[in-house]
Amino acid sequence: MTTLLITDGDQTVDLLTAAGSRAIIMPWRDALHDGPIPPLDTLEAVSAVRAEHLAEVFKFDPETVAATFAERDAVMRRHAEFDRVELWFEHDLYDQLQLLQILDFFAREGRSQGIVIVQADSFFAMERPDTVMRFAIDGVRVSPALLEMAATVWSELTSPTPERIAKRAARPIKGFPFLQQALGRFLEELPQPKTGLNRTEMRLLDSLGLEDMSAAALFHQARQAEEAAFMGTWPFYAVIDSLAFCDFPLIEGLHAPYSHADSEVHAEYVTAPLRLTMVGEDILAGDQDHVSTNGIKRWWGGTQMSGFSAWRFNRDTRELLAPC
Repeated sequence: MTTLLITDGDQTVDLLTAAGSRAIIMPWRDALHDGPIPPLDTLEAVSAVRAEHLAEVFKFDPETVAATFAERDAVMRRHAEFDRVELWFEHDLYDQLQLLQILDFFAREGRSQGIVIVQADSFFAMERPDTVMRFAIDGVRVSPALLEMAATVWSELTSPTPERIAKRAARPIKGFPFLQQALGRFLEELPQPKTGLNRTEMRLLDSLGLEDMSAAALFHQARQAEEAAFMGTWPFYAVIDSLAFCDFPLIEGLHAPYSHADSEVHAEYVTAPLRLTMVGEDILAGDQDHVSTNGIKRWWGGTQMSGFSAWRFNRDTRELLAPC
């Protein structure tokens, strides 16, 4: 029997390999919570958009990113060569969006036979090679109904407004024990009424309102505060950049945006003490609105937000508010 095992990233690949898995193991390698998820008909078409976004935002070589996705997608097109396909994913937003995209692909292919989902309520990185395989015991065979549900939710994510996902996240989602919470967390990345800050931005500014902190310390604190941490360093530093290098900065202390390719910029960036500007203090206090002050240029799934108004999500009442 030939098995294809698909999982979230390279660290899990290494762990499962060390655990003795004989499957061909493939990482998905895409932070779908960041940037556009367009409503396109093929995996390859979505990958082209995603590759362009990741290269632009995180300063990757465009050809390398495109080639990486093309290699991944080519394996997916050969899925019939594998008797069994195992999908190993965690409970956090990063993993749950990847799982939906993969299941949407198989729904379009009309394949449920031989596909098994292994979901973890904790992080694989906390496991050892001699403990990680315990999750396989609770693997669930994919049914056509489960594929249909995944495809429906994926379609809702790619919609031009967040309305359908807001309705979906209001109740449990059959067959997906962690998806409701993950989608609820995703909604919290929309701007909040009054401040125009999403949850990540608000927590970041809250921390700087108490004391000056480095980017590295802020990232560590943010991960500790998450019920299911989903954001890596590069997307988090992109959030810091958006607050520090806008027209009316909310944060000061950085000389240049983050660069993973420049070791000197990296070293200075992660250690420099950051502090709130007066504008940052006013927005944190609710006396100004970040979107109204600086505008917004951001994708949330299939929703494109630009200009000086945006969809907002009230984290207290769980209410979605249309742009006005």
